[in-house]
Amino acid sequence: MKRFLAVCILFVCVLAISGARNAVAADRAAIPGRLAGKQNEEAKIPSQVTESVHATPASIPSQSSRDVLPGGGVIIVAPGDAYAWRVWPGGKIEFSFDSSHTWVLQKSGVTADLTAGSAPSEKVCWVVGKAGTVLLTTDKGKHWKQLASPIQEDVGGVYAQDGKRASIWNASHSQSFETNDGGVTWAPNVDK
Repeated sequence: MKRFLAVCILFVCVLAISGARNAVAADRAAIPGRLAGKQNEEAKIPSQVTESVHATPASIPSQSSRDVLPGGGVIIVAPGDAYAWRVWPGGKIEFSFDSSHTWVLQKSGVTADLTAGSAPSEKVCWVVGKAGTVLLTTDKGKHWKQLASPIQEDVGGVYAQDGKRASIWNASHSQSFETNDGGVTWAPNVDK
């Protein structure tokens, strides 16, 4: 339970930090940023600037409300900002290797709506979604593996430290589980 509370507190802190950084993002919106420009014209979405918030000791970027795209997509940025994934309803995943200038479609192997993710490195990304969907790549998305999820309802979020260690929680934040073996087994986050 302590880990679950710690994850929830971290999430609230990240949201607070991202709110304070909105002013910086607004100032930078006038300058072509890594999300402003050609790829947004191609995607026909409004130009915007986002940045990852490094709120953990391991400098793992966390998601903020500014990462949500029109149409229900979410951007997941790896440390260093060069690599990123976009996840969408219907199981669609896209990958960028050039600071979000171009996007390449990847095969997720699922049709469930994908709603959140965590990329602790340029090769590793965990993605979660509706109906207990949990996906993992450790090779920049060349192969996505669907993992057995301990949560059968919608997964609300994921926090990953690497390709082996991650925590997931349900949408209502009433259940939280962790893995230390890449999703082979899951244990409830409880007071220890």
